[in-house]
Amino acid sequence: MTRSEVAIATRNPKTLYLVMEVLKDIDLDFVVCELGGAECQAAKVIITTSDEAKGLDPKRVVIVEDNLDEDSMVIALMLHLLDIEKPTSLVVGVDPGMRFGLALVIDGNVIRTRISSSPGKAAQFTLRWLAAVNDSFSQQPVIRVGTGSSMFAAFFLREIILHVDRTLLELVNEENTTTVGESDKSSAILIAMRQGRPVKELDDIFEIRESHVQSLKHLVLDITNGNRRVSTADAQAVLQGDKSLEWLLDATG
Repeated sequence: MTRSEVAIATRNPKTLYLVMEVLKDIDLDFVVCELGGAECQAAKVIITTSDEAKGLDPKRVVIVEDNLDEDSMVIALMLHLLDIEKPTSLVVGVDPGMRFGLALVIDGNVIRTRISSSPGKAAQFTLRWLAAVNDSFSQQPVIRVGTGSSMFAAFFLREIILHVDRTLLELVNEENTTTVGESDKSSAILIAMRQGRPVKELDDIFEIRESHVQSLKHLVLDITNGNRRVSTADAQAVLQGDKSLEWLLDATG
């Protein structure tokens, strides 16, 4: 993206600061300008508030407010920049593990990526992304989940199935989606691009091994920065699906 493609035009200092931080975080160049100024006129997309957007071409504007929704803003911005008005394909790729990599791919374009520390948060990000594009997308989305770790894949399925129809889910063989030094985000992108198989009734159930118990204990330590420890009995209850991971985190608090 060239520097003139994105312009922030608002006199609200809080909104300006928040938008700038988000754009820096996703490494997107931008200019800050006055509405009507030359730089705003040259920009492909203008980010501003609803009060300041009057008279602007809606196709060039992304509206933000004080209570900034980062994901909604970034998704709307990327769709504008890529000239995607009516998406025909929407896929969320999920790379389950100690860290969950997430990727939103629309019409073959990577729109947003995230890293999440827990399956519950990964599911929340996924649902937030789907909600953000709900108005502009008429087809059914697809959520593709990697199967490199049966335990972490099952944890994510248990969380997301509470909120979406099972028919939206696919399981993807992760072979050749991860190489040495590659990030969880990159793996999630590759998973999103790969065709999977439908999720079956028992895909969120797996054979429990001692390594799973230890991995779960380590996950809780990681999520809580070492402040919480889990008993073997509680870990097994979560692995069996009798209790949720969120319950375990609450119980150890």
